[in-house]
Amino acid sequence: MGRFQKPIILSVIVAIGLYFGAMFLGDFQETGAAIARVGLAGWLVILSLSLLNYALRYWRWEWYLTKLSTRPIPHRRHLAYYVSGFALSTTPGKAGETIRSLYLKQHGIGYSVTISTFFVERFQDLLTIVLMASAAAVLFEGYNLVVVLTAAVVFGSLPVLHSRWLMHRLERATAVLPQKFANLLGHLLELLKSSAVLLKNKELLGGIALGITAWVAEGIGFWYLLECLGQDVTLLAAVGIYGVAVLVGAISFLPGGLGSTEAVMGLLLISIGVPEPVAIAATLICRIATLWFAVFIGLIVAGALASRGIVPVAGSEMTKLG
Repeated sequence: MGRFQKPIILSVIVAIGLYFGAMFLGDFQETGAAIARVGLAGWLVILSLSLLNYALRYWRWEWYLTKLSTRPIPHRRHLAYYVSGFALSTTPGKAGETIRSLYLKQHGIGYSVTISTFFVERFQDLLTIVLMASAAAVLFEGYNLVVVLTAAVVFGSLPVLHSRWLMHRLERATAVLPQKFANLLGHLLELLKSSAVLLKNKELLGGIALGITAWVAEGIGFWYLLECLGQDVTLLAAVGIYGVAVLVGAISFLPGGLGSTEAVMGLLLISIGVPEPVAIAATLICRIATLWFAVFIGLIVAGALASRGIVPVAGSEMTKLG
């Protein structure tokens, strides 16, 4: 994890600057008072719903990985590998989470398998978030176009991923291109073939069901948070706001959606009548309980693995120290 320390530290510094900046630009005392109103019980409920999100996504990850590889992995070890990837959730597009590939390599699972699983996981998450954000597209003007265009791209990609014509054309291209480009195209072809396996009817629908349940759980946590803060916001509106904020953060490709997700979430809350200090408090708590809670857990688990001498190393092998 050493080579990833700099982006992690940088993202934490940026987040602290953004969050404290938002509090000072608003009413610092009122925002602090709103945060205090959540209480221990409120935090426990919200964090539990985030844990449910992580657990369901791991279940989907393991299911998909077993569809592409039959190599057995101890469940506790596999869960540790998966959760350790959360430490790098603040990388653009969550690409840093592919560190799981380095852990799983020692079990004989190739990069093509794990990268394909990661790609489909991200694709499924985007698809799910688009569905959640559609509620906001109905309730709030100005976000319809973003949601519709993203939905068109995501759902329009499904036939492409299953296109035998495209696969055939790519296979023919690898035979005539220079070796360097042929190798790159070959990796892409392998990624598309593996992804198509995970996007068949049962796998696609099952993945969507797990994804919706997982992400709506965090949306419910956001709604419950607003209830704790004394705000009368409907569940549909809360889930829609959460969905569109996460969607904007995802398509912005900023590390962890920092800045973009918070801005959209806060502005949408204010637009429905939530007082500015409460909107800022709700946004900060939501991000701490979802994104940063995952990063915190990931760092702890990655540290625990490292203490046992299990560290990911870029290359073909995993180094086990000691």
